[in-house]
Amino acid sequence: MACFFIDYENECGVALGGMPLINFSKHDEIIFFYSKQNARLTMEFHQKIENMELKKMYIPVETGKQNALDFQLVTYLGACIQKHPKKKYYIVSKDHGYNCVCHFWSNKGVFVKRINHIYEYYG
Repeated sequence: MACFFIDYENECGVALGGMPLINFSKHDEIIFFYSKQNARLTMEFHQKIENMELKKMYIPVETGKQNALDFQLVTYLGACIQKHPKKKYYIVSKDHGYNCVCHFWSNKGVFVKRINHIYEYYG
């Protein structure tokens, strides 16, 4: 079981290239964090995502302050870890600021890894 947190504001879809080719399980989950400024998916890509078996969630974030999306994503990550500490968590973003979050959770025995692109996950 893997859970992917997509920093869509940072990536605007670039990091999702190859996603439809990954063999996700129905127990995997992908969560898109997006702002009003970056809330677009092509219809073709949206259809591919919707046809995948994994759970999908789209979370609009309140913005206006620097790093607002980052703070909301990390808060949600902590809540998920509280419920399911044995899951593998991936933050899909080129924002290296998330590395300290990964290090923090790794020191507590929880698998959290930042990846630049979704294709870095091979299931």
